[in-house]
Amino acid sequence: MSERINILDVSARDGLQNEPRLVSTADKLKLIEKLVHAGVTDIQATSFVHPRWVPQMADAEDLAASFNKFPGVRFSALVPNVKGYERAVASGVRYLEFVVSASDSFNRRNLNRTLSESLALLQEVSRAAERDGVTIRTGISTCFHCPFEGTISAKALFDVVKAARDVAPWRVAICDTDGMAYPDQVRKGVRLITEELKLPATELALHFHDTYGRGLANTLAGLDVGVREFDAATGGLGGCPYCPGASGNLATEDLVAFLHGMGYETRIDLDKLCEAAEFATQFTARDYQGHLLRVHRAAVCTPGPNSASAGQVQPS
Repeated sequence: MSERINILDVSARDGLQNEPRLVSTADKLKLIEKLVHAGVTDIQATSFVHPRWVPQMADAEDLAASFNKFPGVRFSALVPNVKGYERAVASGVRYLEFVVSASDSFNRRNLNRTLSESLALLQEVSRAAERDGVTIRTGISTCFHCPFEGTISAKALFDVVKAARDVAPWRVAICDTDGMAYPDQVRKGVRLITEELKLPATELALHFHDTYGRGLANTLAGLDVGVREFDAATGGLGGCPYCPGASGNLATEDLVAFLHGMGYETRIDLDKLCEAAEFATQFTARDYQGHLLRVHRAAVCTPGPNSASAGQVQPS
C-alpha cells in the first residue's frame, strides 16, 4: 500500500481572503462541496478575524453553520487572538490554527503585536483549548524569508518553533510566506527542529507559496526529511499583501499530481480536483497561478473579475 500524505486545502480561507470582490457564502460552500466531492477531507475554510481587517471573512459564522453538511470532513479555521478563538468555538469549530511569525517585524505588521505577545496569547488560547477539547495547530509565517528582515536562519526558525512548543505542544505548520525558500533551507530547518527538539517530522506541516516556481521542489525536500502533511490552494489562489510580488499558494492540483506521480496516496480524485480548481479561478483577476490546468483545461487559464488586494492576518 502506498504511503498516505495528508493535504490541508486552504482555498476557501487563505486562497480567498485577499480578493477585493466579496465571494458569497454560497459560492464558498460550492467550492467546498467540489473539494469534498474530489475527496479532500481536511479543509481550512475561514478565519475568525475582525471584518475590518479581512472583509472576505466576515461570514465566518454563517459558513461554519454549514460544516455539518459535509460528514467526514475536518474543517478548521484561523484565529489570531482570544476573541477569534471564542467566536470559532461558539460556532462549533473544533480545529483551529493560531498564527505567529518567525520574524518579529512581520508579526508586528501582520498582527499588530510583538512575537512575545503572540506567544503569550498562544499560551492563553491553549489553556482554553485544553479546557474545551479543541485542537490547535500553530502556524508560523515567514519561516525562511521575511520581506522586512530578509533571510530567516534555520536557528531563528528553530528558536520560534521551540518557543511555541514550550508554550503548547501543538502540531506546527512551517510556512514559506513569500515563496522565497529553497529546498536546502527546508531540509536544514526541518532537520534542526526534529533532531534538537526530538520532534517527529510527522508533527510538522509545510505550507509553500510558488512565487519562484520552487513549491514542488520544496515539497520534495520536505518529503525527504519525513514531513507528511502539506497545505495548498486550488488554482494557486492566495498571496500576502506584505510580500510584494509574492504569488499564491502552491496549487492543490499540482501538489496532488506530483504526489501521485511519486507513488504517494492522497485519496483525492485529480479530475474532480481540477473541476474545483476551474471553479476557483473565477474569484481572482490574476492569471492562473498553477500548472496542471494549463495542460488539462487550458481555456480556463484566463483572469476572472477580481484584482489583487491587500488585507491583514496572513499566516502563510
